[in-house]
Amino acid sequence: MKTLQIRKADEKEFPSVYNFVSSCKPLESYPEHFYKIMLRYFGNSCIIAEFNGEIVGFVMGFTSQVDDKKLFLWQIGVANLLRGNEIAKMLLEKFEKVAKKLGCKRIEVTVDPENIPSQKLFEKMGYLNVSAKEGETVEVMGNTAVKDYYKAGRHFMLFEKNV
Repeated sequence: MKTLQIRKADEKEFPSVYNFVSSCKPLESYPEHFYKIMLRYFGNSCIIAEFNGEIVGFVMGFTSQVDDKKLFLWQIGVANLLRGNEIAKMLLEKFEKVAKKLGCKRIEVTVDPENIPSQKLFEKMGYLNVSAKEGETVEVMGNTAVKDYYKAGRHFMLFEKNV
């Protein structure tokens, strides 16, 4: 029996990554070519969790061109049937190592205030909700979120962690 492997994603895997993300709710899925672009140009910060040859987890991000000491975590997800097995924690730990290797000092991530599992993961891993530093905030389900972060009515929490 094979074990879980956490590894850098390969550009050729973009169709598999797209299929995984598309099946991994509540993650938002983007067009297939988006994943090709991300893996081709930001592949150093795209990581896969694989079990028995199947993608069971994925995290991707990119270094800011405005502040090269900042790594933005765009998406993280784990297969529904394997949630609760610390795969997200392992992916995040690997992502933090990648951040350090890239010379980044901070990771930022936005979280939908209704996505309680992601919120708990980031808090458990030492990320702080810094939404109030970003601007006007609103309370959503007892959480402080940046008002209209992505568009009117799309309030998101902004988390960060120094690495």
